[in-house]
Parts: sequence; C-alpha cells; structure tokens
Amino acid sequence: MAPYDSEPLDHSLELHELHYQLILIQHWCGTSKANQVEVASPGGFNKLGNMVANDWDLEDPCQNGKIVAHAKGLHVQASREEASWHASFDIVFEQGSGLEGSTLQVMGPNVFKGEWSIVGGTGKLTMARGVIYKKYLTTVDSTSKIDLQIHAFYIPMERKDAGTSGKNVWRW
Repeated sequence: MAPYDSEPLDHSLELHELHYQLILIQHWCGTSKANQVEVASPGGFNKLGNMVANDWDLEDPCQNGKIVAHAKGLHVQASREEASWHASFDIVFEQGSGLEGSTLQVMGPNVFKGEWSIVGGTGKLTMARGVIYKKYLTTVDSTSKIDLQIHAFYIPMERKDAGTSGKNVWRW
C-alpha cells in the first residue's frame, strides 16, 4: 500500500471548539528582559525587510498571570509606506495550560489591534482553524501587555504506533 493511501473512516469526525484568553507579554529589544530581538536590518529609509525573532510569554489571567505558553516565531516589516509588520509564529502550550505539548500555528498583521489567523495546530489542537482577536492593554518600561482572545475549531486526533508494520495509524 502506498504511503498516501488510508483506511476508510468508520465514524464521523468530532469538531471541537476552543475559547482561551491569554495575555501576551512583549519585552522590547534592547532591554534586559527582551523576549524579541532584531535578526535582520537591511537598512534604508523605510526599514522594509527588518526581521525580529520573538519568544513572547503568554500568561493565563485566570491563573494569576502564570505563564502557560510561549509564542515563538518571526515578524517582518512588510510595507514601504508605514510601520506594518507581518507575524508568523507558533503558540507552544506548557504544563498547567490543559493543552500541554499542543501548538497553534498563527500568522497575520502585527498591528496594535486586529486579528491573527490560526492556520493549523498539533497535539490536542490538530487541524485547528480560527482567529485571535488582540488588543493592546498597556505599555510600561518597554513592556507591552496584549490581550488575546483565541477562538478556534479543531479535530482531536491520537497517533497510534502500529509497531513494526512501518505504518503510522491516526485515530479520530
């Protein structure tokens, strides 16, 4: 059997919904607590192409600000006319989140308020699709706090090792 062949599904898929509020903590470049750093700066008047790597902390406001995830990825200045950034990153959930080891893949414009698209997920959040609504809360001493309202649909899957058969079998 070719690796792209699959067995017929014998039951319907379960679509689940995720609603999660997190607070993104962004410590700006050049500070002792920086969780983002400029990795490319091609120069020029408009700074088109500047690239920043990020490992932002994500706190759960329902757990007294405990860090339950990190947003790891890049954002790039993607406009000649204005300070417009494009973000592409993974939200990696940690112990205490209820989603340990799962990820959400996120992308979209990195502006003061707006939306990011959820374009994928792994672990408990397999095949996630959705949106993150964001709103800046405060900026104090080169640290910004941004409210994230996560809304996603996903189909949980469990990977079963098929032993020595050489096949990976996914169960819905």
